Amino acid sequence: MKLAKELKVSASMAGADECLSVIGTFEIVENAITELMGKLKIDGITAKNKYNAFWVFSKSRVKFFNKIKWNENLNVTCFISVKTLAKLQFDVQAKNANNQPIFYARVEGCVLDISTQRIRKVTTVGVDDCIVPEQSIKDVEFSKFDYVDLPILEQVKIRSTNIDMSHHTNNLEYLRFILNTYSVNELTTKPIKEMEVIFSNQSFENDVLNVLKLKMQNKDAIVLQKEDKPVIKCEIVF
Repeated sequence: MKLAKELKVSASMAGADECLSVIGTFEIVENAITELMGKLKIDGITAKNKYNAFWVFSKSRVKFFNKIKWNENLNVTCFISVKTLAKLQFDVQAKNANNQPIFYARVEGCVLDISTQRIRKVTTVGVDDCIVPEQSIKDVEFSKFDYVDLPILEQVKIRSTNIDMSHHTNNLEYLRFILNTYSVNELTTKPIKEMEVIFSNQSFENDVLNVLKLKMQNKDAIVLQKEDKPVIKCEIVF
């Protein structure tokens, strides 16, 4: 099953350059995936209320191809590209009205038990044989990057509005913490070509995260760390 929809780039999705922002892109990706899951009746609310479980996105990678301005039309396609015992992989593609690619995203999700916090089989939350993966449209492979001994840039505190329906920090909020390490000038004059995020651990209201960052020639590494454990690892390619 594929989800296909047309939408306009809203004001909340646009950045300082009047175009779809990185945060807006990840918002579209998250909404497309959760809408598809809702249609398949394997969404987070169903997992929580029916199966005592919740979904987490463990990896995300996005390739950015072209800019699209506020109020322009965007065609979004979302589908499951991989299904295993322990995970689902989702692909999300967006094109403009002229069929030019805007971005392509790949997201990996798994299921955790609410009581034990352990990974469960996806079949325990309604993922059955009727859900058949589609062939990927583009090659977007996850990396195996790992950075250690990064310098601490700042600290951020998780507040109530950062929390999602699973009562942990929403993935989009982590992206704000990451992108807030850049100035407006950097975000508008140095376009991001690729961005990958690995979600290693959870954080909760009132947790304090260290923001660690290492700048390199054509990419940056950013880690959000709770005490001595990484919560988020991110690599941004320019």
